[in-house]
Amino acid sequence: MTDYRCYLLGQDGYIKGSQVIECPTDAAALEEAQRRLATAECAAIEVWDKARRVGHVGQAMGHPEMSAQKPGSGTASFRAQS
Repeated sequence: MTDYRCYLLGQDGYIKGSQVIECPTDAAALEEAQRRLATAECAAIEVWDKARRVGHVGQAMGHPEMSAQKPGSGTASFRAQS
């Protein structure tokens, strides 16, 4: 299992808090972030594995491109696979 850091972003795109989650894969971490977004008081969540950005879910006004995309994927949607 890997520890992933989730940065909770407000509508303005600024970090409002963080959480650590433990998941077996990047895809599982993104799925867990999506589940947490449903009940969290934030607009988006960025998921990191140490210095590597895994991806993000949600949408913040300061970052309109955020919509569950894998880094470097442009506007294509990223769907986590189990």
